[in-house]
Amino acid sequence: MAKKDRNVPGDAIALCAMEAALATEGVASMAEAAISYDISQLLTGTSKGIRVAQDREKIRVDVYLNALYGHKIPQIAWDVQENVKREVEELTGRSVEAVNIHVQGVSFKDTE
Repeated sequence: MAKKDRNVPGDAIALCAMEAALATEGVASMAEAAISYDISQLLTGTSKGIRVAQDREKIRVDVYLNALYGHKIPQIAWDVQENVKREVEELTGRSVEAVNIHVQGVSFKDTE
């Protein structure tokens, strides 16, 4: 069965990506984006810690997060990439060209 391309707003994609990232083991929280986009990129969606750029053929997602102390950052990055890619592709029916991970800091476990 072929995937059907769905016209999904960028903000919905950003929210989906944020939920996928937060559900990943080792992610403490989302962080504010530290860099701005080049004017040539079409920024179509934002949510805390997520920037989505898309055109008719491709979707690119930047994820800004804080890692949880004690977890391996390369593994967190890999897992977030896989989770975000899978969820966004399922939501949109389109291929994700890139999921770029930006670890902005490390947080210690809550004492709750």
